[in-house]
Amino acid sequence: MAPSFDKLNDTNYAEWRRFMQALLTKQGVWGVVSGTVTRPPGADTSNAMKAWNAHRSRGFSTRLSLRRDFFTMSKRDDQTMTSWIADVRRLAFKLKDIGATVTDEDMIIVLTKGLPASYEQLVVTLDATPSDELTVDNVVRRLVNEESRQ
Repeated sequence: MAPSFDKLNDTNYAEWRRFMQALLTKQGVWGVVSGTVTRPPGADTSNAMKAWNAHRSRGFSTRLSLRRDFFTMSKRDDQTMTSWIADVRRLAFKLKDIGATVTDEDMIIVLTKGLPASYEQLVVTLDATPSDELTVDNVVRRLVNEESRQ
């Protein structure tokens, strides 16, 4: 039975890795590929392990590229606030999925930095909010409320 996910390419390593790991786990060979189980006598796993590690190292450049994209995101003029928030969360999820750390502070920075000038007063207010009240959920709620107010 052929796998039902896209072949590995230069842009889909994180998604491909999840599917491939699940497939190899289901087939009972993930331990051999990952190196946690000793290879069976007569089996050559060195090529598979080398290939896996080569793509994993590409993950570093992917992580850098995604982080750069994340921290330079901007809300489009024609974009709704809920769509903007979903885009930020989607990219944060992709980063977390490939092993990058995305803190709540990172999320708040990206959510507020990428806003148009019409949200400047809200951003100033958020900056003055006590840190124990400044959560991602609170910021999201206030952004949605501000959009409906404008």
